[in-house]
Amino acid sequence: MKDLVTPFKVGVVVLAGIVIALWMFGQVREGIGDDPNGYRVSCVFDDVSGLVEKSRVSIAGINVGQIDKIELAGERARVWLRVNTPLHADATVYKKQASLLGEYYLQLTPGALGDPLKDGDEIKNILTDTAPADLMNELKVIAENVREVTGSVRTVVAGKQGEQKLAQILDNINASVAEINRLMAANGPKVDTIVDNVVEVTNEATGFTEDFRRDAKLIMADVKAVTNEVRAIVGKNSGNVEEGFSSIKGAVARLQTAMDKLDGTLDRTQSIATKIDNGQGTIGRLVNDDKLIDSLTDVVDESSRFIKKITRLQTIVALRSEYYLGETAVKNYFSLKLQPKPDKYYMLQLIDDPRGRTMFRETVTSTTDSTKNPVIREQETITEDRFRFSLQYAKRFYFVTGRIGIIENTGGVGVDVHLLDDDLELSGDIFAFDENVNPRVKLWGLYTFFTHLYVAAGIDDVWNDEETDFFIGAGISFNDDDLKALITTTGAPSL
Repeated sequence: MKDLVTPFKVGVVVLAGIVIALWMFGQVREGIGDDPNGYRVSCVFDDVSGLVEKSRVSIAGINVGQIDKIELAGERARVWLRVNTPLHADATVYKKQASLLGEYYLQLTPGALGDPLKDGDEIKNILTDTAPADLMNELKVIAENVREVTGSVRTVVAGKQGEQKLAQILDNINASVAEINRLMAANGPKVDTIVDNVVEVTNEATGFTEDFRRDAKLIMADVKAVTNEVRAIVGKNSGNVEEGFSSIKGAVARLQTAMDKLDGTLDRTQSIATKIDNGQGTIGRLVNDDKLIDSLTDVVDESSRFIKKITRLQTIVALRSEYYLGETAVKNYFSLKLQPKPDKYYMLQLIDDPRGRTMFRETVTSTTDSTKNPVIREQETITEDRFRFSLQYAKRFYFVTGRIGIIENTGGVGVDVHLLDDDLELSGDIFAFDENVNPRVKLWGLYTFFTHLYVAAGIDDVWNDEETDFFIGAGISFNDDDLKALITTTGAPSL
């Protein structure tokens, strides 16, 4: 009985093991590849060495899928993955090496931007690890470079000269280290100060950042409050806003009308400008006719010259009185001198002469009366009006000025000699050629002091002994700008 029980137990255990093995095999076969929630996506690699179907696909070390199929896509390989996690258009597949034995797996980065991937879509971003063969080739290159460097070092160091060079290099290194230690010791306090300043600036920047954050929060709170207020106002006054929009539409319509009118105005302006450019009309001839421009230029030049002459014109007013010693009478002068240039002038005088105009008349009468002298001669002296008039033109040459014109109601000439910077003036006039036996000659001297005041003395009617008389006098002269303005506005003769 004991022998039957033992084989029975063994058979049960074996049968149970087979059932468990079959169940486990079924579980492994189902895996993620049979997950009803999974979907397929593809990616293309240049080299799929180390990848096999059913290889795992993970995210952050967690298995999220497996390789479903590997197929040829031209000169590259397309790998189909079955995954059960959402992926986006910016997802990345990274071919990573699991061990030095050449086993690989795929690591996914699901991405966050773009549209979600659907069944059959392709992952565009592909990354790969360096293959062991490539790593070994790079190590070979590095080893060859190390071998060349060690050979060069051996060549340099070999022999006594190499030892001396090494010793020299070590000495230089020791000297450099000593210099660095000296500089660090000398500049240690400065370095500490710099570090302290950096720390202080950092603390201030931190405080400024905190203040800015606090102020920014306050500003954002104010902006939100203002936004709420504006929203409330707009909500309460929606009707007014609509009326405002209606007003704006009306204003836009009126603006459009004004723009249409402006277009018409611009068209007419263009037409006028074209006519002017073609020389049509009065303005066109004025703009395009050079003769008119030349004539206008001549007028402007003439006006400019005339104005310059007017502005240079000096109006000198003088008042003078002369006391005649023989006649014990006073002779008065009012003079107006118009001087456009320093070397010439026009002088107008009004003279109150106590002698007036004196003429000598002789009458001869013949008679047959025996009781009378057959020839009777009668002489008489006639003195007419006391006011006399003078108008003279004067031109200066160096220190001598010549004058010609009307002198005291008769034609005459005169001359002035200027001395002592024009303060002393010696003058002589000859005129009244028919009033007496000889022409009337007047000689005098005039001395100016205090700029505007002067005194005079002289002799009058030198060639007629009966009329000769001495005189003394004084006067004042000044430049009257107001009188010049009056003359220019009422008209003046061409100078």
